[in-house]
Amino acid sequence: MFYTMKFDKIEGLVAATYTPFDVNGQLNTSVIPDLAQSLKDHQIAGAFIAGTTGEGAAITFEEKQRLFEAWAPFSSENFKVIAMLGGTNQMEAIQLARKAHNLGFYGIALTAPYYMRPNTVEQLVDYFEPIAAAAPGLAFYFYHIPLLSKVELPMLDFLREAGQRVPNFAGIKYTHNDLMEFNRCLRFEDGKYDILWGWDETMLAGLSMGAKGAVGSTYNYAAPLYQKLVQAFRQKDMDEARAMQEKSIDLISLFGKYGGAACGKAIMKLCSLDCGQFRQPVRQLEEKDYEELRVELEKLDFFQFSVKPKLAQK
Repeated sequence: MFYTMKFDKIEGLVAATYTPFDVNGQLNTSVIPDLAQSLKDHQIAGAFIAGTTGEGAAITFEEKQRLFEAWAPFSSENFKVIAMLGGTNQMEAIQLARKAHNLGFYGIALTAPYYMRPNTVEQLVDYFEPIAAAAPGLAFYFYHIPLLSKVELPMLDFLREAGQRVPNFAGIKYTHNDLMEFNRCLRFEDGKYDILWGWDETMLAGLSMGAKGAVGSTYNYAAPLYQKLVQAFRQKDMDEARAMQEKSIDLISLFGKYGGAACGKAIMKLCSLDCGQFRQPVRQLEEKDYEELRVELEKLDFFQFSVKPKLAQK
């Protein structure tokens, strides 16, 4: 008889965390206690590590293991750590799943293989099944991000297939713009699965469609902004909610000018949470870029709603 595990749905914000590097581009786990404390201080519900924001595709297998070990002490019932295992190497993902299981994380996640891509949901679940089985006690999430993976399979069919074959399948980190599909996934089998919203700049749309939890990179440094957005939405103050979303949009609109993904790490540094630079081929920022970015952020009143880590006040 097939038995499906039951996991509580995540409510609130989960930060897609940055992987910190030193000035030489090497993994710098000494920063992680400050990152974790800042997230907890700002009422973030958990951390999604080694994902897109965490440069999971650019860090080595050995680095991922060290990163997992560094985050493990901060995983708890009240602060859920989900480890992104990768997408293209099944055997490595199985080993990392065992590692995450032994470290006691809340969950694991995988994106679709994005080089040799699956053509059907059956193939996708074939790939995931042994990986999820290597961490039987952890919530397993599919990280759906077709913009990058180029795998655009129907998620309702995926929910059905994974739900029948993966006992610890918990849900989807939904980083896509199909609001109709997102809502249908939320309602699938009377809301059985945890469907987490993944677009920071359209969070209000996700909330309107029924999202209760969200995963995003900008929560690392702009958590107070999104907390205000969620609060306004819950209080049915749509003018305020829209105003907060517009601040988010204006903030994220700066990314193209300052190196795309590199902009997020630059903002972290300006918030006294220095995670170094992104690895190539992402643009490497120069000192003048940081100063120009600071001016742009001040024009947006960003530092009125940015995180205020305790270490910055020492």
